[in-house]
Amino acid sequence: MKILPVVLLAAVAVCSADPVLDRTLDAPDGDITGLGFGEGYLWALDRTSETIYKLDPATGSVSGSWVVSQTGTKIPTGLTYLNGYVYVCAGTAAGTAAYGYRYSSSGSYVGSFSLDC
Repeated sequence: MKILPVVLLAAVAVCSADPVLDRTLDAPDGDITGLGFGEGYLWALDRTSETIYKLDPATGSVSGSWVVSQTGTKIPTGLTYLNGYVYVCAGTAAGTAAYGYRYSSSGSYVGSFSLDC
Protein backbone atom coordinates (compact mmCIF):
# COMPACT_ATOMS: atom_id res chain seq x y z
CA MET A 1 0.00 0.00 0.00
CA LYS A 2 2.94 2.36 -0.39
CA ILE A 3 1.76 3.26 -3.88
CA LEU A 4 -1.22 5.24 -2.58
CA PRO A 5 0.85 8.09 -1.04
CA VAL A 6 2.89 8.38 -4.25
CA VAL A 7 -0.28 8.55 -6.35
CA LEU A 8 -1.77 11.18 -4.04
CA LEU A 9 1.38 13.29 -4.19
CA ALA A 10 1.42 13.06 -7.99
CA ALA A 11 -2.25 14.08 -8.15
CA VAL A 12 -1.62 17.09 -5.89
CA ALA A 13 1.34 18.13 -8.05
CA VAL A 14 -0.72 17.95 -11.25
CA CYS A 15 -3.75 19.74 -9.75
CA SER A 16 -1.67 22.56 -8.32
CA ALA A 17 0.16 23.31 -11.58
CA ASP A 18 -0.39 26.77 -13.04
CA PRO A 19 -2.88 26.83 -15.92
CA VAL A 20 -1.43 27.41 -19.37
CA LEU A 21 -3.16 29.59 -21.96
CA ASP A 22 -2.93 27.72 -25.26
CA ARG A 23 -4.20 30.45 -27.60
CA THR A 24 -6.54 33.39 -27.88
CA LEU A 25 -8.88 34.11 -30.75
CA ASP A 26 -10.34 37.43 -31.85
CA ALA A 27 -14.13 37.49 -31.65
CA PRO A 28 -15.80 37.76 -35.08
CA ASP A 29 -18.18 40.41 -33.71
CA GLY A 30 -18.41 42.73 -30.72
CA ASP A 31 -21.07 41.25 -28.42
CA ILE A 32 -20.56 37.49 -28.14
CA THR A 33 -22.97 36.13 -25.52
CA GLY A 34 -23.01 32.43 -26.38
CA LEU A 35 -20.30 29.91 -27.20
CA GLY A 36 -20.49 26.20 -27.92
CA PHE A 37 -18.32 23.46 -29.40
CA GLY A 38 -19.36 20.72 -31.82
CA GLU A 39 -18.30 19.01 -35.05
CA GLY A 40 -14.78 20.32 -34.38
CA TYR A 41 -15.89 23.96 -34.53
CA LEU A 42 -16.61 26.75 -32.07
CA TRP A 43 -20.08 28.23 -32.48
CA ALA A 44 -20.47 31.84 -31.32
CA LEU A 45 -23.59 33.99 -30.98
CA ASP A 46 -23.49 37.77 -31.23
CA ARG A 47 -26.64 39.16 -29.61
CA THR A 48 -26.40 42.62 -31.20
CA SER A 49 -26.20 41.48 -34.82
CA GLU A 50 -28.14 38.28 -33.96
CA THR A 51 -25.59 36.27 -35.92
CA ILE A 52 -24.23 32.78 -35.34
CA TYR A 53 -20.63 32.22 -36.39
CA LYS A 54 -18.97 28.87 -37.13
CA LEU A 55 -15.29 29.26 -36.20
CA ASP A 56 -12.19 27.16 -36.79
CA PRO A 57 -10.80 26.75 -33.25
CA ALA A 58 -7.21 26.51 -34.50
CA THR A 59 -7.18 29.77 -36.45
CA GLY A 60 -10.31 31.69 -35.41
CA SER A 61 -11.34 32.08 -39.04
CA VAL A 62 -15.07 32.19 -39.78
CA SER A 63 -16.16 29.09 -41.72
CA GLY A 64 -19.79 30.18 -41.97
CA SER A 65 -22.46 32.35 -40.40
CA TRP A 66 -26.18 33.07 -40.43
CA VAL A 67 -28.62 35.54 -38.89
CA VAL A 68 -31.06 34.32 -36.25
CA SER A 69 -34.24 35.91 -37.61
CA GLN A 70 -36.89 33.77 -35.87
CA THR A 71 -36.53 35.39 -32.43
CA GLY A 72 -38.63 38.46 -33.29
CA THR A 73 -38.50 40.93 -30.38
CA LYS A 74 -36.73 38.45 -28.09
CA ILE A 75 -33.04 38.99 -27.32
CA PRO A 76 -30.76 36.04 -28.18
CA THR A 77 -28.45 35.58 -25.20
CA GLY A 78 -27.12 32.02 -25.16
CA LEU A 79 -25.95 29.24 -27.44
CA THR A 80 -25.08 25.57 -27.13
CA TYR A 81 -24.34 22.73 -29.53
CA LEU A 82 -25.77 19.22 -29.12
CA ASN A 83 -26.11 16.21 -31.43
CA GLY A 84 -25.72 18.09 -34.71
CA TYR A 85 -27.87 21.07 -33.74
CA VAL A 86 -27.14 24.63 -32.62
CA TYR A 87 -29.53 25.85 -29.94
CA VAL A 88 -30.11 29.54 -29.24
CA CYS A 89 -31.81 30.82 -26.10
CA ALA A 90 -33.73 34.10 -26.38
CA GLY A 91 -36.06 36.01 -24.08
CA THR A 92 -37.48 39.39 -23.30
CA ALA A 93 -35.59 42.11 -21.43
CA ALA A 94 -37.85 41.45 -18.42
CA GLY A 95 -36.62 37.85 -18.35
CA THR A 96 -39.94 36.28 -19.30
CA ALA A 97 -41.19 34.39 -22.34
CA ALA A 98 -37.90 32.58 -22.97
CA TYR A 99 -37.65 30.30 -25.98
CA GLY A 100 -35.12 27.90 -27.41
CA TYR A 101 -34.51 27.92 -31.16
CA ARG A 102 -32.96 24.92 -32.91
CA TYR A 103 -30.89 25.14 -36.10
CA SER A 104 -29.05 22.54 -38.13
CA SER A 105 -25.29 23.00 -38.25
CA SER A 106 -25.73 24.38 -41.78
CA GLY A 107 -27.99 27.18 -40.48
CA SER A 108 -31.44 25.85 -41.38
CA TYR A 109 -34.15 26.71 -38.87
CA VAL A 110 -35.65 23.52 -37.37
CA GLY A 111 -38.06 24.75 -34.69
CA SER A 112 -38.61 26.42 -31.33
CA PHE A 113 -39.82 25.49 -27.87
CA SER A 114 -40.76 27.33 -24.69
CA LEU A 115 -38.24 27.51 -21.86
CA ASP A 116 -40.75 28.83 -19.34
CA CYS A 117 -41.53 26.31 -16.62
